[in-house]
Amino acid sequence: MKLYDAQAANAKRVRIFIAEKGIAVPTVQLELGTDTRSAEFRKLNSLGEVPVLELDNGSVIADSIAICRYLDLAFPQRPLMGCTAFEIGHIEMWSQRIYQELFLPIGLMVRHQLPLFADVIEQVPDFAAAQRRVMPGKWRWLDQELSDGRTFIAGDVFTFADVHGMTALMLADIFDLSAPSDCIHAVNWSEKVRSRASWEA
Repeated sequence: MKLYDAQAANAKRVRIFIAEKGIAVPTVQLELGTDTRSAEFRKLNSLGEVPVLELDNGSVIADSIAICRYLDLAFPQRPLMGCTAFEIGHIEMWSQRIYQELFLPIGLMVRHQLPLFADVIEQVPDFAAAQRRVMPGKWRWLDQELSDGRTFIAGDVFTFADVHGMTALMLADIFDLSAPSDCIHAVNWSEKVRSRASWEA
C-alpha cells in the first residue's frame, strides 16, 4: 500500500495515527493545490483532496477517518478505536465530539479564509470570522469535560479521539486559536499530547 500525503490537516490526522500504531506505510508526497488537483490525482480521488490510501490490489480509500479505520483493523496491534462494543462506541462518541466541536470550526474558518480554497467553495469572510469567535467557548467546553481528572479525551488511554484533538491543536497553533491559558485541564491535555512522539509526525 501507499499513502498519498501533503501538508494538510486531514493528512496530518493519518500521519499521527500511523505513528501511534507503530506501522510503516510508504508515502507519496504531493503539493497541496497543484499536484492534488491534477487530472492524474483526480483519478484516485475525484475531489482532489488528501490523504488517499492506495492498496496493493489497486483499491483506494480517500478519507482520513476511513483510512484510520482501515488501518486499525488491518493492523490490530495497539488499537486506537476500541475493541469491545462499548469501547468502540465510547471512542467514536468522543471522536465525533472533538471533530465537530474543535476541528470543524477551525477547518471551516480556514476554507473560508485562505486563497487556496477560493476556487473550491464560495468563501464568506463573515462566516470565517464567526468560526474564529466561537473557538474560546469550544475550548472551555473541553476544559469542563476534562475537569473530572481523566488523562485523555475518552478516558485514561490514548485513543483516536486524541488524534482528532491533536489535529485540531495543530491548526489552532497556526491560526492563533489555542486554548485560553485559564482552561487548565485543556492546556494540560494539550501538553500531554504535544509530548508524544507522534506530534512530530
